[in-house]
Amino acid sequence: MAQPSLGVLHQLLWRDWSGETTTEESARRQWWAALQVIQEDLSAQLEDGGVWLAAPLPALYEPKLLQGLQGWVWVPERFSPWTLNLPLLPGQATDQATDAVNPWFPLTLQPDDGHDPFLVLVTPRLQLAISLRKVAHRCQFLVRFDGAAVSQASELLVQRLSQEDPRHGMELHGVLERLGPGTPTDSLRSERRFWSALACRLAAMPPSLTVMTSPVTSEGFPGQDGPETGGTSTELEFLEALSHGIRTPLATIRILSRILRRRTDLGEDVQCQLAQIDAECTAQIDRFGLIFHTAELQRQPKAQRLLSRTDLAGLVEQQHKRWQQQLEHHGLQLQLELELNLPDILSDPLLLEPMLAGVVERFGQGLRPGTTLHVLLTRAGGKLRLQLRGDSQHSQGEPEESHLDLGAVLTWNPETGRLHLSRSAIRQLFSSLGGRMAERGPQQLTMFFPLA
Repeated sequence: MAQPSLGVLHQLLWRDWSGETTTEESARRQWWAALQVIQEDLSAQLEDGGVWLAAPLPALYEPKLLQGLQGWVWVPERFSPWTLNLPLLPGQATDQATDAVNPWFPLTLQPDDGHDPFLVLVTPRLQLAISLRKVAHRCQFLVRFDGAAVSQASELLVQRLSQEDPRHGMELHGVLERLGPGTPTDSLRSERRFWSALACRLAAMPPSLTVMTSPVTSEGFPGQDGPETGGTSTELEFLEALSHGIRTPLATIRILSRILRRRTDLGEDVQCQLAQIDAECTAQIDRFGLIFHTAELQRQPKAQRLLSRTDLAGLVEQQHKRWQQQLEHHGLQLQLELELNLPDILSDPLLLEPMLAGVVERFGQGLRPGTTLHVLLTRAGGKLRLQLRGDSQHSQGEPEESHLDLGAVLTWNPETGRLHLSRSAIRQLFSSLGGRMAERGPQQLTMFFPLA
C-alpha cells in the first residue's frame, strides 16, 4: 500500500471549509495566537495526556505540557539535526533513548507532502486540528473541532506513521484507542472558549500603525528577485517558528520577574538581579522579534509597510540609558548629541525601536573597549540624519571572515556566538521603515529618515 501523503491530510482537513481568506501576515498572527490559546487558555484540558502530530515544524513548545503528551513531527530533512535535541542524533542512540530525551519523535517530510503547517491534537477532553494554506496570493487559517474530521485525520496519520516506523505507528494507534472519541459537549465547550480567547489575544496584539504607506520601494535580498523557492520558504518558516519559540518562554520569565519585583520583602541585591533578568529578556525578545519581522519581510520584499508620524528625537532620548547599558558590556561609553526642535519623521516606531537597538549594539562590537560611541541626530534638508561614530584612533572593524552567513537573514559570529541580522537584511529593513543607511567602514554609520 502506498504511503499516504500529508497533502491528502490537508485535503481532508480543508474539505467543506468555507472560511475567508486574509493576508499572509494576518493568517500567521492567527496561527501563533491559536498556539498560545491551546497551550495557555486550554492547558487544563491537556493535563490528562494525549497525542499531537504536526508539520513542518514543532507547533507546541510549552515544556510542562510536552511532558504529558506524546508527539510526532514531520520536519524537512535539511533541518532534522537542528530540530533534534543535540547531542543525540539519528544513529547515536536507540529509539528508546531518543524518545526519553526528545519531547517529540522526529520524522522526515517527503517531496509530495508540501509545507503547509498543521497540528492535530487529541486528548480525552480536547480534540482539534489547525492548519494554514495559501490561496493564490492570500492565506486561510483553519480550526476544526468536529470529531469526525479529527478522527479521520488521526487515522490517516496512523497509516502514514505505521509505514514509516511500525513501532511508533502501533503506539499511536494504541493511544488513540485508549483515548476514545470525544463528547460533543466537550467539543462545543472547547470551541466556544477557544474562539473567545483567540479574539482576546488578537485584540491585545500591538496593531500596525496605518497612517501612510511607505514611499520607499524595498531593495530586496540578493537572489530574491524571483518567486521563493521551496527551500527558501521552508528556511523562513523555520526561522519564524524558532523566533516565536524563543520569545514565548522569555516573555513568561519577564512577567514572573516583574511580579517578584512587586514584593516588598526582597533585598536590594535581589531586586537588582531581577531588574537585570527583565532587561536581558526584553533585549532578547526584541532581538528575535526583529528576526521574525525580517523573515516576514523577505517573503514579500516589495511589500509596502504602513508608516506614521514618529518622534525620532524622543525615541533616541528614551533609549539612551538602555543603549548605554548594552554598550557597557563591551567596555564602551555613549555620548548623545541631539539638535533642538527636530521635526517628526515617517516610520514605524514599534519596529524602529528594536531595530536601532540592534544597530547600536552591532556597531559597538566593532569598537575597542574604552571607546566613546557618538550618536548624533541632526536635520539634513528634508530628512533627519542619525549618525553613529566611533573615535577613529580606537576603532576596529570586525574581520569579515569572522561572520558566517546563515542564509539571507542572519550572520553568526563563531568567536562570540552571537547572531546578527545580515547587512542586506538591515538595509532592507531600514528601507521598509522609510529610511536609508550608508556605511563608511567600521568608524561611521549614517541613517536618513524622511520628515513627516
